[in-house]
Parts: sequence; C-alpha cells; structure tokens
Amino acid sequence: MSRPAPNLLTIPASAPFLAVLADALLDGRLVEGFAPRQDPFALASATVFLPTRRAGRLLAEALRARVASGVTLLPRIVPLGDVDEDSLAFAESFTDPPRAVPGMTRRLALTNLVRRWRRLLAGDDGRVAVAAGPGAEFALADALAHLIDEMAAQQVPWEKLDTLVPGQHDRYWDMALDFLKIAREFWPALLDELGAVDASVRRDRLIAAEAERLAAMPAGPVIAAGSTGSMPATARLLAAVAHLTDGCVLLPGLD
Repeated sequence: MSRPAPNLLTIPASAPFLAVLADALLDGRLVEGFAPRQDPFALASATVFLPTRRAGRLLAEALRARVASGVTLLPRIVPLGDVDEDSLAFAESFTDPPRAVPGMTRRLALTNLVRRWRRLLAGDDGRVAVAAGPGAEFALADALAHLIDEMAAQQVPWEKLDTLVPGQHDRYWDMALDFLKIAREFWPALLDELGAVDASVRRDRLIAAEAERLAAMPAGPVIAAGSTGSMPATARLLAAVAHLTDGCVLLPGLD
C-alpha cells in the first residue's frame, strides 16, 4: 500500500499564526472532512503538536474565543519542546520511558568531572590555570552540558571526534579534545551507574515513540503546527504526521 501524499501547508509570516491556525482547524481547511466549528465537541478527537506550552495555551484560548457558546472540548495539545510521559500516548512497546537525570544532579556531576580534569593538568606546563575556581568550573560544566544536548539533538555521534587528528593542531586543541572525553566517556559511564539518560535523549526517544505510534495506529485528525523540524527526531515526527490520511503539517512562514 502506497503512502498518501504529504499534506503540507503554511501560514505567511505576516499573519497571526495561532489565530489563523484556530480558524483553519475549525473551518476544515487543514484535514479534509474535519470541520468542528459547528460541533465544538468534535475537537476532542484531534491532536495538535505545537513547539511550546505557551503556544498550546494561546491556541486553547483562541479556540474557545471562536466557539459561539465559549464552551468546547479542546483537542489534545502536545508541546514538542517540553515532552513528558503524561502528554504523549506511547506505543505499547515503550510504556516505560527512560528516567531523565535531574538538572541539578547533572550540573553538579559535570562540575565534579571538570574539577577532576583540571587537577590532572596540575604541574603540566602551568595549564592548571584552565577553569580556575568554582565559578569557572561551573561555567565549563554548563558549556559541556549544552554541547551534550546539541550532539544528542542533532544525533551526531561522538566518534566524529576521531576524524580530528590531534597531531595536526597545537597543544591547546589537544587539551580541548581531552576535555571532551568527559562528555564522551566519563559522563555516559556515570549515567549508566545512575540508570538514567540526559533529558534531551529522553525527549527524542519519546518523540520517536510517538511517531511510531501515529504511523501504526492513527486515531483522529493530527496536526503539527509551528515546528520546522530542525532536530532529526522532530523532523521524523513531522514526516509521519504529514503522511497520515487525517494528518497535516503547518509550517510557519514558508515560501
């Protein structure tokens, strides 16, 4: 069985995105045969993916304002930027999502790893000046956490570092590569001990589970709006939604 052609629409950058989205959803301009303006309770059968919780709250307000009685059952509104197990219906094979390491636990653990790395530099050509003091160590740990999240979000393997040959660079670049071993080797080992994963990894796995669920068991109209799919996991979810019989992807400001 061939997949349906992707249903891709856009809202001009000059138009109020959520207001236009609410009208288009109610008037049946997104999913053929689904026009719940005259039957606001039918909205409850739809799912709308949005980038943030704030966008979800504003869409809910816009939908209520456009219903004559002011009373309606809202669609299931899922913020892709703040995913948790209560907001997604998972595939049966993923009923036990991984536990995310708490943010403060991660910050303190990475800071401790940075401190240990700095101590290894003691007496080595004066390079102990790197990350001197608790403030600098916390700053380095935060920068490292950001890099870990970006590598996970873009699904770039740490093995890519092997293509950088230390001998071709100066000693400070070599030191930087040694520093990144904290994220590549020591941090994953510590996560295994904790039985947890980074929040960014957990988010991507949950989004992937939702994409698989939609592809296998679509239920009701599904709209993904406002996201450009800049992360691979989100892009795959948008592709799954766009190819659903009752799916639609609404891109912001795309010519």
